[in-house]
Amino acid sequence: MLESPPSSITLIFSEPVTPAGAGIKVFSPAGGQVAGNVVARGPILSAPINSGESGTYVVSWQVLAADTHPSRGAFRFVVGAPSANPYSALLGTPQLGTATPMGLALQAVARWVHFAGFALVFGVAGYCLLTRRAPGFGRLVGAGVVLLIVAEPLALVGQLASLSLDWDTALAVLGSGSGRIIGLRLGAAILAWTVLPAARAWPLIAIGGVVALLDGASAHAIPGLPAVGQLLVAAHVITMGLWVGGLAAFLSAPDRRFGLYALPLVAITVVSGVLLAFAHTRFGGALFTTDYGRVLLLKVVIAGAALGTAALRRHRAEFAIVMIVLAGATLLAVLPPPF
Repeated sequence: MLESPPSSITLIFSEPVTPAGAGIKVFSPAGGQVAGNVVARGPILSAPINSGESGTYVVSWQVLAADTHPSRGAFRFVVGAPSANPYSALLGTPQLGTATPMGLALQAVARWVHFAGFALVFGVAGYCLLTRRAPGFGRLVGAGVVLLIVAEPLALVGQLASLSLDWDTALAVLGSGSGRIIGLRLGAAILAWTVLPAARAWPLIAIGGVVALLDGASAHAIPGLPAVGQLLVAAHVITMGLWVGGLAAFLSAPDRRFGLYALPLVAITVVSGVLLAFAHTRFGGALFTTDYGRVLLLKVVIAGAALGTAALRRHRAEFAIVMIVLAGATLLAVLPPPF
């Protein structure tokens, strides 16, 4: 509640952000957009306001975080006495985390498609190296490449649905770090498709390493240790992909050496996942009080079931459960962590 309209709106975030489209819009009681051009300085966004009206103002904002994740929100303030505002509906927009439910769902689907494609391409290539086979899993690898290519347009639509579906926002997303990573991953997927006829595993493994680093760059940053968090995510993605894709190839052409190959992969996957969980929940302090923590607990339970079936050598059941674990990983990738 203010006595007179402010001269500007300033938003302070917990990490550097980039405006998505206008970044900040301020709607006066009459419905006019009264905010000027946004100025971004690290974690601070500021926009001047030009209005003398009294009543209820609605402020909407949307940004892309330094780790490429989209965020949006809205709030109101009152000058003098409350009034109607044509844009009050923005205040009741449902959200999960910092995105719309549709946007978060599309982001999660895109991540699952990407992770599944990554596992089928690069995990199968790793299995071929282990067993000294020529890449003879053409259907698996081909399906993986298709999934990798399809995932990136889905990721772009998910970003836009999490913000607003307009041209200015689309241009902002394409020109952002998120857009560049989407473009680079799409390029890597197309490159993997072009090297398939060579029937060589090493080029696919090399491309997989690059894709994993790109996945790390688009992952949630650990406050104070951004590079460490990105490298941990890259290691987690690599080992998980090699394990899951290798398991898919093993089911098609079993080789007893796979057990010794999978053991260190599973160990690194578990250790890197535990370290990331501790970092994002402050050693478990937010496990039961946040959506991120509850999804993490569910993922841990399902992963434990996967390890149990692996110990019993029920590999088909293990593969089915691991695909569910990937779904949990996708939700963790798009939900904002508490820390």
